[in-house]
Amino acid sequence: MSRNRHLYIWSLIFILSAGCDNLFEYSPYQTGSANLPEKLNEKAISGISNKSSDSFEPFRIAIIGDNHTYYDDFNDQIKALNSIDSIDFVIHNGDITLSGIYREFMWFHDITSSLNHPMITIVGNHDFLSNGDLVYQEMFGPLSFSFDYNNCRFVFFDDIIWERNVKDPDFEWLYDALEADDSIAHVFLISHIPPWSAPFSVGNSYLFYRMLEEQQVSLSIHGHTHSFFHGIRDECEVPFLISGDATDREIIIMDVQSDTILVTRELF
Repeated sequence: MSRNRHLYIWSLIFILSAGCDNLFEYSPYQTGSANLPEKLNEKAISGISNKSSDSFEPFRIAIIGDNHTYYDDFNDQIKALNSIDSIDFVIHNGDITLSGIYREFMWFHDITSSLNHPMITIVGNHDFLSNGDLVYQEMFGPLSFSFDYNNCRFVFFDDIIWERNVKDPDFEWLYDALEADDSIAHVFLISHIPPWSAPFSVGNSYLFYRMLEEQQVSLSIHGHTHSFFHGIRDECEVPFLISGDATDREIIIMDVQSDTILVTRELF
């Protein structure tokens, strides 16, 4: 091919490229971008803290999880949440992505940006894939954290094991975070994987159960199994609440009262 022919082809490519916006995307596996929202959990917690009471007052939260790539169902789920005015905030039980890639985090943000309620998420095992744990921390903040609302303690605990090269969860951090004096009305634990799931060793499961009992946790909340469960298991005296996935087309509503916790399921 002649030199003039080469120049013509490259000139044509340059002209076409200059006329196209966003012709080349970032890699979906990248760990950051100027477009990535930052510290969404911390912002949501800051927002609800402004309306929190120092003494207990009844409140209502919604619980969802495991939207993965069920985008149509998830979009409908967000619309359904917007139709419930009485929610104080929303808890997402993790697995906001399927493969932990940047694009999936952004798609999640695109859908949830229309949500009218503050939402707080916990990291899921799928969110740990690729460089997902790094993207998650940039987008949402720390993997484990806690806060108080209406004199109730909410402890969000990163219990990912296999995707962290089979590293045990930080149970020492969890024990300290769950510890509360008698003035706290309820203590709630939120982590993605329930302790009877395969990633937990027998010893880790036993430790998890005993810690819940010793710290008098009111309810242990999880996702991961893609099927709803609410009740007591033989291994532990503390009740568990497990959310299904977005394809179940339901929202779990939790009404927190001083002496009881009411759990209902609303279909959409």
